Amino acid sequence: MNINIEKERKILVLDEVDVVVIGGGPSGLAAAVNAAEEGLTTVIIEKNGFFGGANVGGYSGSIGGLFNSTETGEPVQIVNGFAGRFVDLMESKNGIVRHERFGHTWLSPHDPFIWKETADELIEKSGAKTYFHTSYVDSIVENGEIKGIIIENKDGRSMIKGKLYIDCSGDGDVAHRSGGLSHFGKDGDIQSMTFTFRMTDVDWEKYGDFKLEDIWSKTSEASNTGEYFLPRKHPFIFRAPNKKQAIMNATSIVAKDGRTLYPTKTLDLTEAEFLGRKQVREYERFVQNYIPGFENAYLMDTASQIGIRQSRTIVCDYTLKNEDVVKAKKFDTAIVRSAWPIELHLGENGVKVINLDEDYYEIPFETLIPKNINNLLVAGRCISAEHEALASCRVVAQCFEEGAAAGLAALQIIKDNKTTRTLLVEKLRKKMIEKGSLL
Repeated sequence: MNINIEKERKILVLDEVDVVVIGGGPSGLAAAVNAAEEGLTTVIIEKNGFFGGANVGGYSGSIGGLFNSTETGEPVQIVNGFAGRFVDLMESKNGIVRHERFGHTWLSPHDPFIWKETADELIEKSGAKTYFHTSYVDSIVENGEIKGIIIENKDGRSMIKGKLYIDCSGDGDVAHRSGGLSHFGKDGDIQSMTFTFRMTDVDWEKYGDFKLEDIWSKTSEASNTGEYFLPRKHPFIFRAPNKKQAIMNATSIVAKDGRTLYPTKTLDLTEAEFLGRKQVREYERFVQNYIPGFENAYLMDTASQIGIRQSRTIVCDYTLKNEDVVKAKKFDTAIVRSAWPIELHLGENGVKVINLDEDYYEIPFETLIPKNINNLLVAGRCISAEHEALASCRVVAQCFEEGAAAGLAALQIIKDNKTTRTLLVEKLRKKMIEKGSLL
């Protein structure tokens, strides 16, 4: 292997602020808005030209985790706070379907553009400073404390310094490169990626009361003919806010040789993008021929990037256990509730959904505190959770509230001279409740 030494160079310190948020998905958005609204100088960097992460760029296309179901099956909202505020704003713009049935619970399909403009509005009002089209490169770390992060964009390389850093990168890049401990799923096995797309000119009236289970039956039927390549036998199809559109969470991306594709490997991501676009046309053809109301529907657009469910899991002071989820464990240090099922996407082995009862579990603040690093919090799909537990707690409403908790934790850390481990979680919870969280 040939190795070249990069020339040493001086780089500009671009900003010195209280809070630096890396990643503009649901958790990063919530972290930056909440920190800035509390008067903390805040910077958020995002590799794309918009907020939303996998929920928008990856077109997962819905906000899951807001609701629980009663014994009668009616939706009960168990998550509010920033998540509820965001959904309310989107609903006021006709940008979201508030309740769409999903197994034993409910989700909220949304319009990706309205998601973007709602996020823009909140960020701009909060006063947080945004750097789009900007990548996190590395951290400068001394004695377990981040002194600054290196970023790169069209202006070149520079540094941003903060007092608290919040890793909302999805892949746990900051924690990983700053000396944190991490692992991938269960013995390296992670959930499969999906290339999501939208179709238009759907006749939902003709579709009628067709259910996901009916779609799955038709998928198997079509697949058995040998005329379609449909590796995922349990596709999800949701009504979009626009009455003619459908959100197609249908594909399952597995390497040609069957190996696991990792979101932290560039060639794996590249292969996933190629495979995903091929599958889109197969599922389009399938629904046109097998699903009522889709006879004249056609591909409208695809996600701008592959959809990622799982990547690095950062080892934190507490790891959410599978048992915590299935036994509906409550915590004194809880920052959000969840009743979302354990939803495992297993590639060639299909989709496994384990529905929870009418109860809910809670996610404690300690799942956001990485070991080995003193001034960093993580939020989003990289928090500390066992494999199956993460398949439940990784959804959008929970990511929103994890980010909000991290952003509000900064208030004590900076104003009260606390650390991620000495702050008073009860005081944090009180602040979150004041801002609408259900705890």
